[in-house]
Amino acid sequence: MQSKEAVFEALKEGKKLISSITGLQYTLINNILHIRNSEGGEWNQSDLGFHNPPSWLNLKIIEEKL
Repeated sequence: MQSKEAVFEALKEGKKLISSITGLQYTLINNILHIRNSEGGEWNQSDLGFHNPPSWLNLKIIEEKL
């Protein structure tokens, strides 16, 4: 993503994001950032803060399959 603002906007729109480096997925649940591995499983609260560019530059929106 191009900026942390773009990350927050996508999350607020209900989109799920994935890191192209780690494969971890991110979403907002009750307005709190949650994370899970790409295999699925349970969402757990994340402490990622998006304080530096590497934390958001490698994120992309997961395309939902119909």
